[in-house]
Amino acid sequence: MNAGTRRHTVEEAVADAAREVPGVAYLRPGLSGLLGGTTARIARATGRPEPVAGVRATPTEDRTGWHVDVKLTTLPGHRVVDVTRAVRDAAGAAARDALSGDDGRVTVTVRVTVTGSL
Repeated sequence: MNAGTRRHTVEEAVADAAREVPGVAYLRPGLSGLLGGTTARIARATGRPEPVAGVRATPTEDRTGWHVDVKLTTLPGHRVVDVTRAVRDAAGAAARDALSGDDGRVTVTVRVTVTGSL
């Protein structure tokens, strides 16, 4: 699995896990998500996977771990701090599970940013 495919796999796993957390309204798309069809065409033309809305995974400089950023909006009636903690835990577990084929010593740090609350 090449680096781009591994990154996309981690991002999809984290996005799926975050969407399942009670209180998450949606994951916030970045600029590429807002451009929609344009990025899809570029991804197909270059053979790269399409970006995953609201999640960005990058390997650490020493390649021993990953940093995962999740941006989301919460639903009314849910405490933002509780949703943030639950997403951080779910995202970390999903990323570690997606990377389980690696040497087993992969560290994952997760940063959750709440961009809005409905």
